[in-house]
Amino acid sequence: MKLINDTIAETAIAYYSQYPQMREDILHTQEVASFARLIAVNEGLTERQTELIEAAAWLHDIGCPRAKEECGNSLPANQQRVGRVVTEELLRDTNILTLDEKKWLADVVGTHHQFQSAIDLHFEPLFEADLIVNLLSGYYTMDKAPTFYKNMMTTESGKHLFKTLIKFEE
Repeated sequence: MKLINDTIAETAIAYYSQYPQMREDILHTQEVASFARLIAVNEGLTERQTELIEAAAWLHDIGCPRAKEECGNSLPANQQRVGRVVTEELLRDTNILTLDEKKWLADVVGTHHQFQSAIDLHFEPLFEADLIVNLLSGYYTMDKAPTFYKNMMTTESGKHLFKTLIKFEE
């Protein structure tokens, strides 16, 4: 049986490949998935929890292409709303996830920019990984790093990775 994250990664890459203008999103997604897995493992999550965090990371921006088509942009509210629907569609027929896991993944994708949701739904490794990658790629300016670190980094592993990759004054 294939691992969850292998199947979800393949599904996400196949979906993104339908949208040539979104190819760079595959690289962003791969970086987020890698960092999310690293944080999850170092935080001691179970193998299944780690797989689900990584699967969520592969899906987190899946709404961007369709949101751009339907809404003219992929602002967080649009990509989350559309991403939830796309996630439900992509996972509908998979037999490697329980119904609760499918619902959790859709909920995570539908709220992945929301700090409180990361806490409530327990996807801090994904939230933190996405924040780090967005800072490193210039989506956010580095002057925001101290505030993000102080207010949004909750795991010790995420904090360590953040400080290792992003140099800032506390």
